[in-house]
Amino acid sequence: MTHSNIFRNRYISNVLFEPVDRAWRHEAMGFWDETITRWQGEGLPAEVNDMATAFVFNGFDWQAPLIFEPDLHPGIYPLFEEEELREQGDTIIKRSQYGSIVQVPKDGHSTPPHVIEAPVSDAASWERIKSRMDPSSKGRIEEQEYGLQLAETEGWPLIAYICGLFGTHRHLLGVEPLMYAYYEKEELLHEISRHWVYMWKEILGTIAQRHTPDVVYLWEDMCGKSGPIIGPHTFEAFMTPYYQELIGFLRKELGIQVFSVDTDGDCTVLIEKFVEAGVNMLLPFEVQAGMDVLEVRKKWPDQFAIWGGIDKRELAKDKKAIEKEVMRVVPPMLGMGGYIPGIDHLVPPDVSYENWIFYRDLVRDVVDKHYRIKDG
Repeated sequence: MTHSNIFRNRYISNVLFEPVDRAWRHEAMGFWDETITRWQGEGLPAEVNDMATAFVFNGFDWQAPLIFEPDLHPGIYPLFEEEELREQGDTIIKRSQYGSIVQVPKDGHSTPPHVIEAPVSDAASWERIKSRMDPSSKGRIEEQEYGLQLAETEGWPLIAYICGLFGTHRHLLGVEPLMYAYYEKEELLHEISRHWVYMWKEILGTIAQRHTPDVVYLWEDMCGKSGPIIGPHTFEAFMTPYYQELIGFLRKELGIQVFSVDTDGDCTVLIEKFVEAGVNMLLPFEVQAGMDVLEVRKKWPDQFAIWGGIDKRELAKDKKAIEKEVMRVVPPMLGMGGYIPGIDHLVPPDVSYENWIFYRDLVRDVVDKHYRIKDG
């Protein structure tokens, strides 16, 4: 394994349950902005001031990202001109770059915006916004030049971060209107879904003419503490055929091997549906929502890779609690394969810098020990 492709081979081998020198190193999905600000007062160098520099500073394994901002919008390009409409108490009402009218805090602290009015409510409004979801929009692919160059020059895994289908419906209609749409506007949802498949086939196919992505990472965020927002039957009707069509094309025609889904909360009852749809990696398995990766792995021994499952809340406690949680999860999961150690979300600001470093280094010690023993 050459130095230039070690990160790519490690990632793919780890996810596909193939022999690997060690687990992919990425002990957290990321960090809240407030977390980084706190840590700068506790010893974190000032130049480490955002997600990207934090990834580098913490020695995470390298990747070449194609970031389509899936947690923010469904693939709109170009974005809308942001427009402040009015102030309301300690919040601002504005038309966002993504076409929604939203309410956000004046002080700018990290919190999801409250959507007052989503951009799509009927066929006419969908037609108006669809032009901004044209895969051939000038400049769309060019914005991904940085990730493409890294993949070409460094050999790092090329990971396309795109909006999943539920995520697309949610962004366009809003959560509550979407629930009604499943019963009242079925054809609208199917039309959006057909366009979703077309758009990402075209975008990823164009990118593959230059460099084929190794991973397609789908943002869904469709589950809460009590379970998924939609059930298996709705998933089968409104998601399965479109997932299967897109993943089938990307796997067969482009040779992409890894399809991961990121959804918070308790996704237990949808795991089977994601597997049937072609997904072979799931994350982050929130412990506070009742997810236990050990139990998931026992039921699903080799059908998909798991990333996460370490309770982030334990990092805010003492080192004994952190060690107990790490040892509960990491050694047995490494032994079963297809596992990337990590906490079950972003690192929250109640975690001290000292505790983060202790946790990070402990996980790496456990991983290194496992693979030394395994190889020895």
